[in-house]
Amino acid sequence: MPTSPSASIVRNLRPRWVVVCLLCVAVVFYAANAGDDFLFDDTPALSGNELVQISGERFDEWRTAAFSSSAGPLSRPLTMVTFALQHALEGGFSARSLKLGNIVIHLVIAGLLFLLFRALVAALVAQGKLRCDPGWVAALAMGFWLLHPLHVSTVLYAVQRMAQLSTLFTVLGLLLFVRWRSRWAERGASPQEVVAAALWLLLVTLFAVLSKENGALLLWLVPAVEVAVYRGRWAGQQRSPLAAAGWVLLLLPLVAIALIFWFAPETFLGGYTQRNFTLEERLLTQGRVLWQYVSWIVWPNILSMGFQHDDLALSTGWLQPVSTLLALAGWVSVLVVAVWRREHWPLLLLAVLVYLVGHSMESSFLALEMVYEHRNYLPSIGICLLLGVGFASVLDRLPASRRVPALLALFAAFALLLGLRGNTWSDDLTLSRTNLARHPESVRSNYFYGNALLRQYRLRDELGLTEAEARASLAVGRHYMELMHQRDPADLGALVMLYYLDSLFFPELGAQTDWLSALHAALPGRVLKASDRNALQVLAECMGDGKCATQDEEVERLFAALGRYSLTPTDLDSLRYTYLQARGAPPEALLAALEAALARSPGQLAYYPYLIARYSEVGDAEGVLRSIGEWMHYDSRRRQLPLQRQVVAGADQ
Repeated sequence: MPTSPSASIVRNLRPRWVVVCLLCVAVVFYAANAGDDFLFDDTPALSGNELVQISGERFDEWRTAAFSSSAGPLSRPLTMVTFALQHALEGGFSARSLKLGNIVIHLVIAGLLFLLFRALVAALVAQGKLRCDPGWVAALAMGFWLLHPLHVSTVLYAVQRMAQLSTLFTVLGLLLFVRWRSRWAERGASPQEVVAAALWLLLVTLFAVLSKENGALLLWLVPAVEVAVYRGRWAGQQRSPLAAAGWVLLLLPLVAIALIFWFAPETFLGGYTQRNFTLEERLLTQGRVLWQYVSWIVWPNILSMGFQHDDLALSTGWLQPVSTLLALAGWVSVLVVAVWRREHWPLLLLAVLVYLVGHSMESSFLALEMVYEHRNYLPSIGICLLLGVGFASVLDRLPASRRVPALLALFAAFALLLGLRGNTWSDDLTLSRTNLARHPESVRSNYFYGNALLRQYRLRDELGLTEAEARASLAVGRHYMELMHQRDPADLGALVMLYYLDSLFFPELGAQTDWLSALHAALPGRVLKASDRNALQVLAECMGDGKCATQDEEVERLFAALGRYSLTPTDLDSLRYTYLQARGAPPEALLAALEAALARSPGQLAYYPYLIARYSEVGDAEGVLRSIGEWMHYDSRRRQLPLQRQVVAGADQ
């Protein structure tokens, strides 16, 4: 490996000043694009989540806010507390303020990464595996990660603070481990010191897991670093038992996963009933997806990035498409080469292990969506370190007069890409339009752009649109809903929105197509997505308030078909209640619907506020008290206590 470029780049320039400059650049480009719009899951998780919107005056509010998220089995309480803290301090939620908070977290992680990269490279330099300046390599690698346009979809998406905080604690844990382990490699350690370090790592892991569940991967990344960097070195000597222990700990999670599949396969397979792909299809497809992620990290082509990637073709077999086999063979080859050449190329093994372990939870066997860019926030750090070493080597080979311009040109290019990508995330309409332009075959991109145009129509007065401009926005939105229908004729979201739009605004077009019949035909075998359920709620309200002129028998026939083919009893009950409420049904009818729903699905907490309100309307104090008691009985952990106080206070009035 060539000598350090630090002295030859600029004699008096220190890596830490480069780090400070890069942090300032990141602040400018990110802050300029932190728009005022809540995006996608921000609404249900934050602006639509009453339990996280606290004043902070009651201590118990913090507990209920912490567990107010439905994301993940643990509810990600640490992240939710940070959202609650911002709400309490600012007196409300501002999308821009939340994103500025994410930017601060991004900068803190970058600072920790600089320290981690420098410590890792210094450890390899001390072993004679590398010859370079750890500070300059760390500054370059940190700069790649900090300004990488792939991370815009994490930083400027408020709810992805979950991924950020999990990454922050994971990086902190790795930094602590590397600092301890580098010292132990040369001087050894007492058992007490090792136990103390292990306890600190467990504590940091707990914080990472409580931010987002994949923080547990810290405990898998630690043996990955041990195997790639230290390889059993202890007190100045190579210890074979310690090296073997590192490999055992690295492989142990794979054995645990295999045992779970063998003895309790339903643990992982249950979620696939709600997906339009199988476990085998997901695993085969992820081989290709992981290479796509690598290509974005190494060559950040923002023209292929986007929020929706449902235009990706599934791998239905090893040769369908043939790139499936090539992708999987490529991963096996890279892993074999990295292990085989680990003595000479330790950073290659480290980058491969960090990348694969980092993706092991969200890009493997769990029944999650196929592609999301934010999943690379942590796994990309190993590749960025590899790029830092590679670019430091290239700089050192350049004539001295060209090194500074090359460095400036590199980061100027990254900053430009960051600015361009950030601009697409500055508001809802721009993001939806850009996603569609880059993924025109994506059904979801068409749907979200059409929805963004419909929101623009609804907000026409606030936006200062003329009636002609508003109608044009509406017509274009309908056009993209129809394109969505053409790309996926069985997509319920498109069918519902077309029926809704034609009933309200374009009756001449509605007369040409029987959208309800098409909806009935699409139901058999259809696995509903979140967008389908949201659209069905719009349809129920539209049919109930008469804006969609639907006969009573047609409504009942549709509900029967939804119950037979698609919706769970709970979802169907919710849909019926929405319909009755929009229709202006009397409180007695609404009460009967709610009581029937709870009889079918006892303990559905979402029903109780409505039930109490209806009993209060009819003056049934006994019903109010009974419902409050049942609500508190089923909410055994008192996670909805603030909402219960609010509802009870309203019922008393």
